[in-house]
Amino acid sequence: MNKIIGFLVIKNFVDLRFDFFNAGLTVFRLKISGLHVYLWGIGNIGKCIINQSYSLSFPLHDSLLDRNVLLSIKGDRIVIENDWLGSIPIFYNKNEIIISTLPNLCLVNKNVSPDGLFDFCEFGYSVFEQTVFEDVRFMRYYSKLTCSEHEVFVEYKDDPVLKKNFLSGNVSETDVIDLIKCCINNLESDFGGRIVIPISGGYDSRLLTNLVSDKSGILGYTYGVSENQMESYEVVYAKKLSEIFSIRWRQIELNSFNDYIEDWFGLYGFSTHLHGMYHIEFYKKIIESGLVASETVLLSGIVGDAWSDYGKFKNIDVEKDLINLGFNHGVCLDTSILHLPSFSSGNARKIFFDNHIGFLKDDRIKAVFVVRAKMILLSYLTQVPEYFGMFVSTPFLNYEIVRSILSINDARRYKRCWQTDYFASTGSDLERMKLSCRRDNDLDYSVGTRQHFEPIDTSIMADYFCINRLNDINYALKDNNFFKKMVQKQMSIKSLIKLIGYKSYFIRNLNQYYIIKAFEKGLKYGP
Repeated sequence: MNKIIGFLVIKNFVDLRFDFFNAGLTVFRLKISGLHVYLWGIGNIGKCIINQSYSLSFPLHDSLLDRNVLLSIKGDRIVIENDWLGSIPIFYNKNEIIISTLPNLCLVNKNVSPDGLFDFCEFGYSVFEQTVFEDVRFMRYYSKLTCSEHEVFVEYKDDPVLKKNFLSGNVSETDVIDLIKCCINNLESDFGGRIVIPISGGYDSRLLTNLVSDKSGILGYTYGVSENQMESYEVVYAKKLSEIFSIRWRQIELNSFNDYIEDWFGLYGFSTHLHGMYHIEFYKKIIESGLVASETVLLSGIVGDAWSDYGKFKNIDVEKDLINLGFNHGVCLDTSILHLPSFSSGNARKIFFDNHIGFLKDDRIKAVFVVRAKMILLSYLTQVPEYFGMFVSTPFLNYEIVRSILSINDARRYKRCWQTDYFASTGSDLERMKLSCRRDNDLDYSVGTRQHFEPIDTSIMADYFCINRLNDINYALKDNNFFKKMVQKQMSIKSLIKLIGYKSYFIRNLNQYYIIKAFEKGLKYGP
């Protein structure tokens, strides 16, 4: 099996680093007129061609109504097209003629974009096609870049989600489940062997587990988010599910994921806050377990919850409500601490709002735009395991499957009734079993209070943020912070510190550190 994971189009020959986890990834090079093209991935990626286009899909196809990017050579020009959700982020620098899946490779001139930085801080990641740097942008969903050695031209395609026939009538729940099952079973028949499922205990991974025909071929892995990870809801539910279906399953203990901040920045740079390091530790330990062989397929439940539930997203009535598309769970900054004298009040936001407000009243259409907005971050759920050498597949980024789920009666999608009833029919309605578990999310707190954090460089970042706020963040994460040392001593003291509010204080500062530090590393990136 073969899979292109990423690429770079650039004028100059470069010494490229892409195999971040030493997974044995391969590279394929092309020279098109005055441009160098680098494709990297798993296996013989020169074979990932369909209808004269290099495809980043898996399994190989040329549809842009599923997770994909197509790269085509048209004479002396290169054409790059992304899919309907923008599920593989593509960054570009028109001034330098650079296009890549790795944002850092596009960074040359480090002029900061006031609008881009403002939105980055408020959302926690890049939005509205702009990043924190003026010259580096990213492709809108369902768009096209045409590149020569002299220019990059951007085109927007007609959005299939805004057409009248996107949603019509009510689709049978049985038909939806059969459609997802058919997708999974085709994957099983085409690519025999082990299927890895990150089982969270939640509805999406549980549905996937239910629908795999040969459950003996599943390898399930789970990490917990409570302080005692073994007692976490995710672990308890996943373990019970594995017992019900006789699945080979293992808990992965996480304890040092902030050690992988540099690896995360290598993959995602300044495009999003420091976030998915726990997935890097998770997959690193899965590989080290020795149970995952080559040519393993990982089945992902990415964004299944966005489609399956009704009414989980807040209303968008005025322009400032666009932050509700962010769904950032509090990982954001109070923008009042920003120093942006040339801030132009968000022109990109205004354009987006004016063009889409008429559609965002529909909760189902809103779900699509929430996923599109956050895909710049959420793509790590599929990309991180790929960089560890796994082939990743998911039914939840497929246009027809998404359209079918969203067409289920709203009353049945409310609190995901259509899924709970299905789980009851298969004996996997874990909620009714009243399993003893913990639902508190303490992972960032319990791990973070034991780890060292490089301080924010206030000599640089004070140009952009309030110096007092930067100092507060540095103190909160400092190794010899009195409270941090007390938390590390014993459980009884930890409980006391939680009661007086240190946990929320630490997490608030850690979240803001993750945002500011990603921007700082972007400013410092390069020779």
